[in-house]
Amino acid sequence: MFNLNRRNNGRKWPKTPYRREMTWRLKQGDYGQRWQIESDFSRNKRRLGESLRARNESSQQAEVLMRVLTHNLMLLRLNDKDFN
Repeated sequence: MFNLNRRNNGRKWPKTPYRREMTWRLKQGDYGQRWQIESDFSRNKRRLGESLRARNESSQQAEVLMRVLTHNLMLLRLNDKDFN
């Protein structure tokens, strides 16, 4: 039988060790819900901006924590409006 998609022929495991390890880890289930976290990152950036204003590392960490807290409070408020 002639296969139109030639990418499906050949070996199932990659040759290089790093890609083989990535494939093995993906099959282990460590990577299953990435779309959810990517969706959250996208929503957070859209609502609160992409870049941090703080310059040094400790201030950046504090700003990130404040952004996460703000994001969570926004979600709680949104959910609270749905129940009223």
